[in-house]
Amino acid sequence: MTEAEIITTELRNTGTSWTNNKFFDDNGYLYVKKMVDPQILWHPLPEERGVMNYWGKKIDQYTFKEEETQVKGSLARYWHPLYRKTHSDLREIIENIIGRKLYNTYYYDRFYFPGQKLERHVDRDACEISVSIHVSTNIDEMWPFHIKTPDIFSTKNESSRQKTFSKIEKKGDVIAVNLEAGDGVLYKGCERPHWRDPMPGTLQMMRKGAEQLYYHQIFFHYVLQDGIRAHHAWDKCN
Repeated sequence: MTEAEIITTELRNTGTSWTNNKFFDDNGYLYVKKMVDPQILWHPLPEERGVMNYWGKKIDQYTFKEEETQVKGSLARYWHPLYRKTHSDLREIIENIIGRKLYNTYYYDRFYFPGQKLERHVDRDACEISVSIHVSTNIDEMWPFHIKTPDIFSTKNESSRQKTFSKIEKKGDVIAVNLEAGDGVLYKGCERPHWRDPMPGTLQMMRKGAEQLYYHQIFFHYVLQDGIRAHHAWDKCN
């Protein structure tokens, strides 16, 4: 996304995913300590680099592409069978946090390597309520998930079909969320710009001794059952 597209999308979507959690609504994100046991999610570092798209429930039922376009050189795995149950288990936890019911949409995990970054962006509609879980890493440094909180406007008019805003009184803050294994950052994917700066190390420095440096995390995505994006629910997740 271009910066202009990010600004336009953020302005259009802000406030469209309201919940019953004031901190979450005011800030667009929520840090959740020990959201899941990381041992349940742990997976050894695969050899593949690219995209694995699982079409079945067995470990060998997937298609493969050599290039991951969002984060080149990484490995992204959509619908990995290991995480199907966690997708629904986390939905119930999130529902209790935000006070609204959700539908599953989709999930995928990614293995990052030194120098790779997640570009600043706002998500598509199927990622209305999302959580990023840190699974495991062998780097020594913290590698934060960055998110921008909402701007504060002097006035806002929603009486017509088109939201209108006056000037910004205060720009939103940039928050760096550091996650330990099993921690999660819950966020409004369609509203809040989010990103990761380059992972510590360089693309040339791919090994620490005999061990390749990596960072493994999982995105689980949902939509509000009674929200404007409910039609993006996908039965495959249930």
